[in-house]
Amino acid sequence: MCLSQRFKNQTLRNRDELLYIDLCQAMNTGDIGRVEASFLPWIYIFKATSKHKYLSQISRFLNNLQFNWLESLSDIIRMNLLCNPTRKSVAFCAVDWLVEHNNLYTKESLLIEIYRSCHVTMENAFHLQHQTIWHSALDMTKTIKTLLGRMSNKNVHLSKDGWKALQVVPDRVSAGMTLMQEQKVINEEDNSGFDIEVVWVTQQCE
Repeated sequence: MCLSQRFKNQTLRNRDELLYIDLCQAMNTGDIGRVEASFLPWIYIFKATSKHKYLSQISRFLNNLQFNWLESLSDIIRMNLLCNPTRKSVAFCAVDWLVEHNNLYTKESLLIEIYRSCHVTMENAFHLQHQTIWHSALDMTKTIKTLLGRMSNKNVHLSKDGWKALQVVPDRVSAGMTLMQEQKVINEEDNSGFDIEVVWVTQQCE
């Protein structure tokens, strides 16, 4: 059976969205092992989409964490990548996010002070203590139900002969993997030529 382009597009979209969901869930639960394991497909995606800064930083960090740094140092870094200031079960966050959040309130800004003062005034006037800051848990039941209904009506997970798509969704993971393998081959060829030159110079000196 020949898969339709619409089905291929939806399959790739599901995979990429699940990569994002998996990373979010791993971070929220504090599962640093899953977070570290999820870096590799994102490296390929950043390579394919020319996000060179993200690619460079994550690749360097992952390589140092797994191969270059001392095992004891790597374990310390792993244990301090995420934090949970609220002590709730699914409320871990990145340390840099917490730092930026604290910086927001430590900066001497008149606008921030006025904004917080307005919150306090409204809370005191209407006896709404902690009601404008602490929100109830997010309920996505209706949203998900509506989404499932639309997906069912559109038959997004069915493949029929002759179904075409206006655009083709590229496989960024596969494309990024191919680009990195090609770059690795080029680098190895360049390094091999350099090694031969070094050996030749060494022999001449002897």
